[in-house]
Amino acid sequence: MPANKQPRRSSQHARLNTLSTIILLMIVGVLASCSPEVEAQQPNISAQAAPSEPARQVRVVDVEEGVLSTSRSTSVTIDPAQESTVAAGTSGQVANILSREGVTVTDGELIVQLDDVDLRLRADNSALSVERSRIDLRSAEIAASETQAQALASLRAAETNLQLAETRFNEGQSLLNAGGIASTEVTSLQANFDQARSNYQLASDSYARSLRANEETLALLRISVQSAQNSLDQAREDLADARITAPFSGEVAEILVEEGEFVGSGSPVFRIASTEEQLARFSVPPADADNLVEQGIVNIPYNGLDYAAQIIRNSQVSGQTRLVDITAQIYPSETRIPIGTVTQLPYQIDLAEGGLLPSGAVQAEAGNNFVYVIEDSRAQRQTVDILAEAGGRVALTGIDVETEVIFPVPADLRAGTRVNIIRPDGEN
Repeated sequence: MPANKQPRRSSQHARLNTLSTIILLMIVGVLASCSPEVEAQQPNISAQAAPSEPARQVRVVDVEEGVLSTSRSTSVTIDPAQESTVAAGTSGQVANILSREGVTVTDGELIVQLDDVDLRLRADNSALSVERSRIDLRSAEIAASETQAQALASLRAAETNLQLAETRFNEGQSLLNAGGIASTEVTSLQANFDQARSNYQLASDSYARSLRANEETLALLRISVQSAQNSLDQAREDLADARITAPFSGEVAEILVEEGEFVGSGSPVFRIASTEEQLARFSVPPADADNLVEQGIVNIPYNGLDYAAQIIRNSQVSGQTRLVDITAQIYPSETRIPIGTVTQLPYQIDLAEGGLLPSGAVQAEAGNNFVYVIEDSRAQRQTVDILAEAGGRVALTGIDVETEVIFPVPADLRAGTRVNIIRPDGEN
């Protein structure tokens, strides 16, 4: 039994020694942590152990000076510079249509012929009426001339007789005063003189009446001649109007009647469009209109070709907000855009001039716009003013040209963040 108890006491003694050692070490550690020298050295040890701030890797773009433009488009309609709807000048039945749609005709060329049989007959009858009236006038003029000559001859004879009777009466008065003749003879001479004076007055009145009668008759006959001539002119004009011709050279755009159809005076018969000049008509917002008018020229694409057109007028009024109608004259070319074509007109508008950057380089906060620039290897905000934005780019002010701006902007980038620029290989 004693032999078995000795090993148990040795084991307990070993465990007590181990526990004592652990307690001793803990006491030493506590004393060491409370030592002033250790406390004084602790900050230096922490500073040496803390890692340095990492730099955020970023890319940059340079601010470029330039004009920000944008491309837009609008519908443009091709119209002739001159177009006319030709109407019938007289009534009648359509006898023949000589040119159909799409045919090119010359100025004065016959397009539609109306039935003119009755019109020709009326013109012929009017011509006969004019001739008859002229014959009546000539006959009246001859008769008037003869009547006037006779009345004038009678007047002159009466005048001669009056002068002779007056002379005889004056001589008889002288002889009576001298006692050469009797008073009865003087009385007879007085009677002859009075009769001659009366005959002269009658002849004078007759001559005056013949003049008036002839003038009135001739005037009426002249009116008849003129009336007949007017009827003839109208008949000839109606006959000419039966030939409906092209008012200018161009292309027949539309025939509005058919053969055998009756048309009234003033009814539209066909439309014609000039082929010499073409116009492009389109509408744009007022701001775009100012820019386009300043440019002066637009290019209309059609069938793989571009047709230049000079802006000649617009409907813009100061202060208006509705679309502005613009008309441009297309320059002549060997090929032409068909009349009535509607196509798209692309055009470019200059929005603003200033520093140019990608839109994503500009940030906004509290109503202010800013970009990130690099100062002393750190990102800093710089306030900018946006002038215009289009096509993923902005034009702005408030920053110098060639300034390096961070783009793209990392989502976690903040002012003061330490940054390192990533540049393409070989670029400093």
